[in-house]
Amino acid sequence: MSTGEDHPGSLEPEKHGETSDPGRPQPEAAEVESARMLENQAREALLAAGLSAPTIRRLADDYIALDRGEGVAAFIEWAKGRAGGASAR
Repeated sequence: MSTGEDHPGSLEPEKHGETSDPGRPQPEAAEVESARMLENQAREALLAAGLSAPTIRRLADDYIALDRGEGVAAFIEWAKGRAGGASAR
C-alpha cells in the first residue's frame, strides 16, 4: 500500500481549471513528456495488475499533474491504489 502520502504536491491547485475533462488536473505542456515516460515505464506492471492502457495513461497524467513526483515504483503503487485493484476501462 502507500506510504501514507496521499497529498498532492504544491503545484496541484494551479492545475485545475478549464480542460477537456473539467475537474481533472491536467499536466502542463512541459510535463506531458514526463507523464508519457512514466506511463511507458509502468505499463507492463500495471497491465499485469489488471489496469487498461487508457487507465494507465489517465493515471500517469493525474500523477504528474498533481505534482506527486516522477518515480516509477511510487507511481505504480499509487496507480494500483487509485484503480482499486479492479480492471478499469
